[in-house]
Amino acid sequence: MTANSYLEYFLTLLSWVVNNGLWNAIGATGLFALPLLIKLLALWLQARSQGADEGNKAALSLIWTEHLMYTSLLVIMFSCMPMLNINLDTIKYDTTRSKQCGMSVPQPADTGYQPIINSLGGKTAAVPVWWYFIHVISKGITAATVTALPCQPDLRQIRFEVQHTRIKDPALAQELRDFVEECYAPSRARLKSRAGELDDDTSDDTAWLGSSYFLNTAGYYDTDHALSPRSAWPYSTSRDAGLADTGAGGYPTCKQWWADDTVGLKARLLQLPAPDIWTAFKKIGQPQVVYEEAVLRSLVSERNMQVSQNGRVYPGYGGNVDGTLTNAATRLASSAGNILGSIAAFPAFDSVRQALPMVQALLQMALVICIPLITLCSAWDVKAVITLTFVQFALFFLTFWWELTRWLDSWLLDVLYNSDTHSSWNLAGIQNTQDDVIVNLVMGSMFLVLPTFWLGAMTWAGVRVGMAVNGALAGGVKVAQDSGGKAGGMIVK
Repeated sequence: MTANSYLEYFLTLLSWVVNNGLWNAIGATGLFALPLLIKLLALWLQARSQGADEGNKAALSLIWTEHLMYTSLLVIMFSCMPMLNINLDTIKYDTTRSKQCGMSVPQPADTGYQPIINSLGGKTAAVPVWWYFIHVISKGITAATVTALPCQPDLRQIRFEVQHTRIKDPALAQELRDFVEECYAPSRARLKSRAGELDDDTSDDTAWLGSSYFLNTAGYYDTDHALSPRSAWPYSTSRDAGLADTGAGGYPTCKQWWADDTVGLKARLLQLPAPDIWTAFKKIGQPQVVYEEAVLRSLVSERNMQVSQNGRVYPGYGGNVDGTLTNAATRLASSAGNILGSIAAFPAFDSVRQALPMVQALLQMALVICIPLITLCSAWDVKAVITLTFVQFALFFLTFWWELTRWLDSWLLDVLYNSDTHSSWNLAGIQNTQDDVIVNLVMGSMFLVLPTFWLGAMTWAGVRVGMAVNGALAGGVKVAQDSGGKAGGMIVK
C-alpha cells in the first residue's frame, strides 16, 4: 500500500483503525446476521408466491438461499473481515516520482509521523483482502499514469513561494531603504540627466536596485558610496578619505555595498528564499544569474517591501518594477473586467489548488470508514461492493487529473515566459500580475473541471459516483476558495 502525501499517509491508518472498530462492533453484537435474516425471510415469501408452474417451491427456495449465503459470506470474508495487518511501515510513502524528477522528499521516520509508525493511540489496524488488492491496483494505475507525464517543475508554486518570501528583518529592510536613498536614487537621477532616451533593455535593467548597468558602468555605483558608516566594512583611508572615522565602520562604494560576496545586500537577500526554491529553479534549465535576478527583483520590489514592512516603502523611489492594474486597464479597456475578476479569483484558485488533495485524502478516509456500514445496509450485496470499488478507484485517480493540470499550467507558464516575448528577468512570470489573465483563469478552473469530467465519465460506465463525489469535492474546498477570494473581492468592491 502506498500514499502520495503525508496527510493521506496518516489518514489511511486512522481510517482502517476506525473501520476495524466498526466491524468489531458489528460482529460482537451479531448485527451482521440481521440483514441475512431479513433477506432469507424475503426469499421465503417470494418462493411461496410462485405459481404451480414454477416447479418445486422448496427446491427453488433452497437454491435462492444457497446463492444468498454464498455471496454474503464471500462479501463478509473478503471485503469486511480484516485479515492483513498494516502499520505505517507497510504503508509506503511513494517517492518514485520525486526521485525520477530529482526532488528531495523527507522520509516518514524523519518527520513528525515517526511516533505513529507502528500504532495510532496504541491501536493497530488490518485490511480486508479485497480492499488491500483494490488499493494496490488503484495506486499502481494512478502512479503509472502520472509517470507518463514528463518531469516539469511546478512553476506556479515556485512563483507563489517567491512572491510570498518576505524581508522580515527590520534592520535589513532599513538598510535597503538607505541603499535607495544613498545609491539608487542618485544614480537614477544622474542617468536621466546624462543618458537621454534609453532603449527598452536599459530601461528595464535600471528599474531596480541591483541594475547591472549601474553596477558595471563608470560614474554610478562605482563612484557613489554610503553616506553613513557600515559596520560590515572596516574604515579604509584610501577609499574613505575625507569621511569621518567614527569607529562604527567604513563607507563602502555602492557597488561593494550591493555585490560583496559575503556581506553585500545581494548575498544576504539570496539567503532569504527557502532552499527548495533554488532546487526547483535549477531544474528549469535557466542560468543561475537569470533566476537569481528574478528572485531579487521580487524581493526588493516596492510591492514586496510594502507588504513586508507594513506599508513603509522606499522614499524617493522612481522605478516601476511592476505596472499597476490601473495602467493595465488603461492600455486595454476590454481587459478591465478580467483584471478585476482575477484579483478575487487568483487567491481563491490557489486556495483550491492547495485544498483539493487534502479534501481527497479526507474523502478516502470517509469511504474506508463507511465500508462496513454500507455493506451491512446493502445486506452484503455484491453490487454495493463493486460500486464502492469504483468509488475508491475514482478517488485515487483524481491525483492524476490534478497532476495533469499542474503540468499543463507549468508548461504554459514556461512557454509564455521562456521566450523572446518576455524579459528573461520575468522568469515564470514572477514579476507579472496583469498579463495572461484569461489563461490563468482557465487553468485555475481546470482544477475542478477535469475531476468533474472524470467523475462524469465514470457514470457513463454505469457507476453512479459522479454527483456524490463531485459534490463532496466542491463542498470541501468551498470554504478555502471563499476565504482565499475574500480579500480580492473586497478590493474589487
